[in-house]
Amino acid sequence: MTLRVVACAAPQFIEGDVGEKALSSSDPASLYNACRYAASLAAQGRGAWGDSNWGGGREQRRETTLLLWSLPEARQRMQRALVRVRPNLVLIGAMTICLRGAIETAEMVRAALGDSVCIVLGGRHATETVYAGRKPGKVAHHVSSPLRLMAEEEIPEEVFDVVVSGDGEYVIARLGELVSSLDERGMPARSARLHLDALTDCPGTWIAGSVSGGSVAVVSGGNVPIDYHSMPSPSAMFGITAAFDVFGGAPTAHVFSDIGYGCIYDCAFCSERISVVGAPRQMRSSGTRLHAQLSSARRVVDEDHAPGSDASAFVEDSTLLGWNARLVSQFEQCMEAEPVRIRLGGQATIDQIVRSPDLAHRMSALGLEYLFMGLETPLPDVVGGLHKNIGGKNGTWMERADRALTILADAGITVGLSLLFGLGEGRYERDLLFTELAEWRRQDMFGAISMNWATQHPLRDSVVAPEYRYLDWAVGRGPMLPLLRHFGESSECYPVAGGSTPGMSEVRDIITATDIVSRRRRAS
Repeated sequence: MTLRVVACAAPQFIEGDVGEKALSSSDPASLYNACRYAASLAAQGRGAWGDSNWGGGREQRRETTLLLWSLPEARQRMQRALVRVRPNLVLIGAMTICLRGAIETAEMVRAALGDSVCIVLGGRHATETVYAGRKPGKVAHHVSSPLRLMAEEEIPEEVFDVVVSGDGEYVIARLGELVSSLDERGMPARSARLHLDALTDCPGTWIAGSVSGGSVAVVSGGNVPIDYHSMPSPSAMFGITAAFDVFGGAPTAHVFSDIGYGCIYDCAFCSERISVVGAPRQMRSSGTRLHAQLSSARRVVDEDHAPGSDASAFVEDSTLLGWNARLVSQFEQCMEAEPVRIRLGGQATIDQIVRSPDLAHRMSALGLEYLFMGLETPLPDVVGGLHKNIGGKNGTWMERADRALTILADAGITVGLSLLFGLGEGRYERDLLFTELAEWRRQDMFGAISMNWATQHPLRDSVVAPEYRYLDWAVGRGPMLPLLRHFGESSECYPVAGGSTPGMSEVRDIITATDIVSRRRRAS
């Protein structure tokens, strides 16, 4: 076995677990998605991956694909994996607020295994900070680009051997083959960083880089698009351990229509804004791909759990099938031709729902039971930057939210709401928000609430704001950590432009108000 792999999602917290009030999953969905092609090679017994420790079944691959929440957990679980597997390829995925956790994890791996391991960083942070420049053929680096930080000695050069921005599916597979080939020739795995030309024909839009002697070297793809119809589903490769409460604890798969990298809107605070992630891709066939992934998830539940038992799936599109009538029609045709008994969840915006209310009823008939909706703030014009606020001629933001909730309730769809604080709103806006939430709750118009504190993302070159290097933990040790762990995303030190850092009293007030609303007696 010349290829031995461990993959992990980098920890967000310096200590402690995710809070019980935060909406979270036990499966690292993005990591599974990035590794699915390599996992399929392993499952088919093909090449270096087929002979690797991932060559067994889903459970075996899952044992070495870790979702880490805190640094102590990372040290404990990674240390066990390093001893058991002795990997020569470690894959780390990281959001921006997890960059410090990725660095700490990589340093631990390097200390244990030295040059015998190739450490690869990918994920949202790498993609937002290493990107195609304005001049053809040029690669640009945000001030928090891991490659730039290593070249400038802000972090040690030996922390990450390869940084991958963009589509990672085929690049990960090729890196594994490269490491295996080097091992067979008696060369250290870390030397893979000097042979990145081996990646140049990998499909997808991506950039891979390394640092040696303070100099950054990069190679880029983009000549051959990925055929997402041929890509395996993450659940087929890694199985399903998540079970969302909103589905009664049924196994919950994370599924993708692969409609695009992010959202069709351009909200200033969002890392999925279209000006950063680009336009949708292979959109016309996304309904067909979603049906295929749901069919795969249904089979996995039958095989790994109990045949015929309840199964559920959350669709990770920024908005479910773009909330597009034609794509919903395509999905309907697939479900009519080959029904899949599975409970569905997804996401859509307030104005999408209000503009196309019939889609809620059509999707409900296809199994949609839960829709997550970004309410964010009650007065978006006050804070600015909410590009998805497109229906202003049809009432205020909160009036349209009320209409969307009514539409979804009539369709029998449970709603989860995302709230975003720290955008520059004041006490008045928050009181207005919780007053409205209390009334909606009294009418049983929504269920779960996700609290978030607006955190500045790198956003490539689109930020007109302070540019952070993100070298500190987003939330450090201290009295704020036990509070902010209940937020989906938060930071003490990386506020958005025009926003604010969280204060103890206001965070306590927000948590208390959210608890009161969540416990409020519903109308009989």
